[in-house]
Amino acid sequence: MEHFDPSDLWNRCLQEAENRLDKTEFEAWLKNSTYEDSNGTRLVIRFSNSFVAGHVKSRFGNMLDDIIHNLSGRSELALQFIGDPAEPGPSSSERLSPVAPSSQDSTFLRSNYTFEHFVVGPSNQLAHAGALAVSREIGSTNYNPLFIYGGVGLGKTHLIQAIAHQLRQEGSKRTFRYISTELLVETFIKCVLQNDYTLFRKLFHGIDYLLMDDIQFLKGKVETQEAFFHRFNELHQHGKQIVLTSDRPPHELQDLPERLISRFQSGLVADIKPPEYETRLAILQLLVKDEELVVSEDVLDFIASSIRKNVRQLSGVIHRLSAMSRLTGCRVDMSLAQKEIRSSLGTITRRLTAGNIASTVAESFDVSPSQLKGKQRKRSILIPRQVSMSLIRELTSMSLTEIGSFFSGRDHSTVLNSIDRIRELKDKDPELERKIEEIKRKLVSI
Repeated sequence: MEHFDPSDLWNRCLQEAENRLDKTEFEAWLKNSTYEDSNGTRLVIRFSNSFVAGHVKSRFGNMLDDIIHNLSGRSELALQFIGDPAEPGPSSSERLSPVAPSSQDSTFLRSNYTFEHFVVGPSNQLAHAGALAVSREIGSTNYNPLFIYGGVGLGKTHLIQAIAHQLRQEGSKRTFRYISTELLVETFIKCVLQNDYTLFRKLFHGIDYLLMDDIQFLKGKVETQEAFFHRFNELHQHGKQIVLTSDRPPHELQDLPERLISRFQSGLVADIKPPEYETRLAILQLLVKDEELVVSEDVLDFIASSIRKNVRQLSGVIHRLSAMSRLTGCRVDMSLAQKEIRSSLGTITRRLTAGNIASTVAESFDVSPSQLKGKQRKRSILIPRQVSMSLIRELTSMSLTEIGSFFSGRDHSTVLNSIDRIRELKDKDPELERKIEEIKRKLVSI
C-alpha cells in the first residue's frame, strides 16, 4: 500500500469498471461507492446500504478483484464491501435542509460551564489546554479528535460545554452540535423504526464542531456504531472538529470496533484525574465568590480535605451551605460545614486504599479478604470480589491494571468486566444496590 494511494486506486478501479459495464448497471450499483478505509492488504469500500454492498460482492466481486490486482500489481489485495445503515441513499446538501446547531443546542448548556469558571490544575491541565485550543481552531491536526476521559464529576462535561460557550460568545459563524451519546442512540432507533434516516443525518449536517458526551454508552449498539463511524469519518475528512468525552480511555472501551477506537486515538487523548488539594481549594474559593458567601479559610480547608475525588460534590456542598445560610440567616462555620459533610454520604474524609475497601466488602459479605484475591469463582466469592473492584475504581485513583494487580494479577479486562457486571446487577437487584450503598457509607463515614 505504500506505493499508491488507496482512494485513488479505487477511483481508477471504478473508471475501468465503467468501461466494462453497461451505463445503467454501473450507475445503479457502483457509481456512488466510496473508498472508506484500508487495513493491511484489505480495502474497505462503502456503499449506500448493506443490500447494495451484498449485491455488488456477488455480482461484480470477481471482476473488481481482477481490476484491483491488475492496477496495483498486488494479488494479495482484497476488497471488503460495507453498507451504511444510517444512509440508505446517497446524501447531498440538496436533500438535507441546513440546520442551526448553535442556537438549537444552547438550551442544553449550563451557564457557568465556561472556561472562566474552570479551575486548572495538574490533574486537568492537558484536557483544558486541548479544549481551549480546539475552540479557537477548527480541525487542528494534532487535536482532532479531542478525546477527554475521567471519572464522574471531574469536569469532562464542563470542558465540552465550555467549547460550545466559547463558540457562541465570540460571535463567529462556526456552528456546533452538542449531544449526548444516549440521545444519539435514541435518534438512530427512531430512524430505524420509521425506516427514514434523514433525522440522524441532520444531526451531523452543516456543523463545524461535533461535541459528544459519554461515548462509552455506544457499547453494544452495533448498528449505531456503524452509522456513527461513517458520520465521524465524513466530519473528520472535511476538517470538522470532533470532541468526545468518556469515563475511560479509548483502549478500555469494550464492545466497540477496533477501527472506531483507532479513530478516537488518532488525535489528542487527555485524561482528567481527581483534583489535588490546591485545585480543590481554588475551586471552593471560586464557588464561594460566585455565591457571594463568607466562609473562613479553615472551613474551606476542611471541605477541601474531606472531598477528594469529585468536583461536583464540592459544588454541591457549597450550594447547600449557601442555601442554608440564606434561608436561616446562620453563619457558615465549622460546625455547619461538618454537619453538611456528614449528611453528604459518599464524601471521602480519609485516604481509602484497595486494602481497606476490600476488607470492608469482605466483612459485609462474610468472606475473608484472602478469598477475594483467590481463584474461587463461586457466586458467594465472585460477587463480593466484583463489588470490591467496582468500589476501588470508584473511590480511588487506581487504574484498571493496578486494581487487577491487587487481586492476584488479574488483567485489566477482568476488572472492567467486573465493574460493568456490578452496574448491571445493581439495576436488577435492589437488595445488592442497598448493600453496596451501605458499604460506601461505612467507607466514607467520619
